Order: sequence, then C-alpha cells, then structure tokens
Amino acid sequence: MNNPLNNRYTRQVRVSEFGADGQQKLASSKVLIVGAGALGCPALMYLVAGGVGTIGVLDGDDVELTNLHRQVLYTDSDLGLPKSIAAANKLKAMNSSISIVPIQAHLHKGNALEIISNYDIVVECSDNFATKFLVNDACVMLGKPFIIGGAIQFSGQLSVYNFKGGPTYRCLISDEPDPLEVPSCSDAGVIGMVPGVIGTLQALEALKVISGVGTTLSGKLLHFDGLNMQFSEFDIELNPINLIIAELKEYEYSCPDNLLAEKQLSTDEFINILNSSEPFEILYFTDDNEPFKYKSIEVAPTPIYELPNLVSSLPRNKKIILVCEYGIKSLSALQYLIVKHNFEKVWNLKSGIAEIRTLEKY
Repeated sequence: MNNPLNNRYTRQVRVSEFGADGQQKLASSKVLIVGAGALGCPALMYLVAGGVGTIGVLDGDDVELTNLHRQVLYTDSDLGLPKSIAAANKLKAMNSSISIVPIQAHLHKGNALEIISNYDIVVECSDNFATKFLVNDACVMLGKPFIIGGAIQFSGQLSVYNFKGGPTYRCLISDEPDPLEVPSCSDAGVIGMVPGVIGTLQALEALKVISGVGTTLSGKLLHFDGLNMQFSEFDIELNPINLIIAELKEYEYSCPDNLLAEKQLSTDEFINILNSSEPFEILYFTDDNEPFKYKSIEVAPTPIYELPNLVSSLPRNKKIILVCEYGIKSLSALQYLIVKHNFEKVWNLKSGIAEIRTLEKY
C-alpha cells in the first residue's frame, strides 16, 4: 500500500482543502474503471498517479491500431494485447506502490454484481449505452456511487450518479436507447483530445467523491463543446423510483465474452466461405449506396437501423454473415440478433471489409 505522505504526493497534500486526510482516503480506496479506452486511459493515469490504493481495470478488448490516436496509454508495441493487461503493465510502471487489478472481461449481467461489489466507486468509461445502464443498475443495487462519461466528435459529457441520494443515470435517460439507432464514436468519429478532457474530469470527480472535498457534479450534467471551447451545466432531477432496482435485466450488449468470441470471423475465414459452395447470406451495413462485391457476389447495402425490419425474413437454417467497413456496425448487429432474437447461425466479420480491400486476392 502506498504511503499517503511520501514525496510522490507532496504537491497534492499541500492543497489545503485536500491535505493529508484526503490523500489517506485515496490510499484506502478501491476504484473500478470500466473500459480502458479513450476515457479510461486518462482516468486511469491520473488516479494511479494520484495515489488511489487499488484500481481495477476492466476491459475485454485488445489494443488495435485505430485506438492509438486517443487511447494514450498504449503504443505500437501493445497492438494485439488485451487492453486490461497492457494498461496494467503501464500503470504499474507509473506507480508501483499501488495495487492494479486487470480484469480481462466485458461487463455483463452475469458478472456485474460480483465485480462491482469489490470496489468503492465505479468510473464508467465504455462506449455503449448498454454498459452504462448495466453499471447504473448494479451500482444502485449495491449502493455504490459511479461516474459516467461520454465523448463523440468534438463534444463530451459527464456526471456523478447515485451519490448521497442524488440522481442516477436513469434520471437523465430513463431507458436504454436502441443501439442500432444511436451513433457511436466508431461511426461518427471523435477528436482524440475530447475524451482526454472528459476522462481527466472523471478522475477529478472520483477524487472529490473519495476525499469528500469540493462540490461534485451530482445532480448536474457537464457538457463540453470542444469545437467552441465552452462548458455548460444542466440540472438532472431526481426521480426517487430510480433508486429502487431489485434485479438486473437483459441489456443489449450483455453477451458473455466466450459467445461473442466464437462468432467472429477472420478475413481468411470469410473469404473461404465466399469461395465455398455452402449456403450463406450476407448483410452489408453501410449508409453508402455502393454494394459489396466479391467475384460474382454482389450484396446490396443496408442501413443498420433497418435491421429490426429484416429480422422476420432472415433465415435460421443457414449461415448469416454480418459485414461493414470496420466491423463495428456489424458487431452491434451480431449482438442484437443473438440477444434480442436468439439467432444461432450468425457471424461477424471482425476486421470489416476495409481489411479485405488491402488483399491482392480480393
């Protein structure tokens, strides 16, 4: 355990409102970071540097090249490694006196309560609404405060929830939106510095919740407009009914990791299927008008928001392969078909057709 009064934290302890008492509270605290991505990286770095005693790093993804412009813990040498492991290694090098617990998993209905129960506070840094609602419901059931952030394009937002009887995330958004209708940063893009701002502010709010200093964002939604460099605050009104949650429900993305892993196709596996004689159907998700073409195969484009209207016409007795440009929209479609409609013979092209275009044999 780190000594809260050692020289590492001198400048922090000198802040009169914080002091040695605040540092001791940090050293005794346990914080879970859900998502070691664009928001999670700065949040982790500052909480580790600040002296939080135990930090859980939960993430089920691997480091990819497209992460590096905004996920600042990682470098080229980390490509292909599990984020939780790569992050833990970097964080231990930053501050060896604290405990870093890598958790290589996605949060889902089956593991959320067990994992979150081991921590005092959750900093939610995922990129999907389902995980945010899952964190909300689990934390309300367990009586844990949590901090949710989000970022897309030039804007971001965050708030503190379930803190001292304050509003929860469901007081801001009552129900989980349809993931097929909500743009993610993967689809709409994000400027790398924006989640850096939001993730850093999440860490600051966590420090304030733990130490008891200052005024937190409980009951307030902070919105950041990076394009015009403006911050705005909006009130979140408490609905007492949201403080009572008896059980976790089904969430759009709460598929067990092993099931999703089994449903991913590599580029070579996909091409082998295309060249085979076995029956299959392809759904190509894009907002463009150009079809997907491979040799004599041509697949018309489908906007992902049309998927619910297509479910009844999809075959269940042959392979359905879901593709998009980078494997992001098609992953949402995979989860939707498995969780909401119990499809079994459905697979996702993990790297998308962008990788296929680089191959000479395509």
